[in-house]
Amino acid sequence: MKDIILLTELAAAGDIRYVPVPCRGIVHSIRLACDTEMVATGTLKVGRGDPSTAAYCVNTAIVPTGNTAVGVILDGVKDTDYGDLVFDPDSDTAANKVLWIETDSTLLAGEATLAIRIRFDDSAYIEQEASEA
Repeated sequence: MKDIILLTELAAAGDIRYVPVPCRGIVHSIRLACDTEMVATGTLKVGRGDPSTAAYCVNTAIVPTGNTAVGVILDGVKDTDYGDLVFDPDSDTAANKVLWIETDSTLLAGEATLAIRIRFDDSAYIEQEASEA
């Protein structure tokens, strides 16, 4: 397992960040905390591809009803369809080399510093067709 830790300033929600993957693997989990209140039903998504078109979301954190206080850790949930998509820095496909991290327009009430920990599983069993190897 490898930890990818991103500390980023957000002027407003609705931002997208891109992070190169360190090695071949899958996103195991995400956790986040913020220095301002996170607003109920706001989301943070991690995925592969272009988030504005045919993006594949691999993990989503949704703020529960009643908001989340400053400093409280929020855990993401692995997507049942795309949660095991493989990322690979040596891929011929550019989209497979980076994670995108998107905050929707309702996640934050204002400017904030957001800390995100992505557990990246570099030892996960990855099944591929022989033609894809």
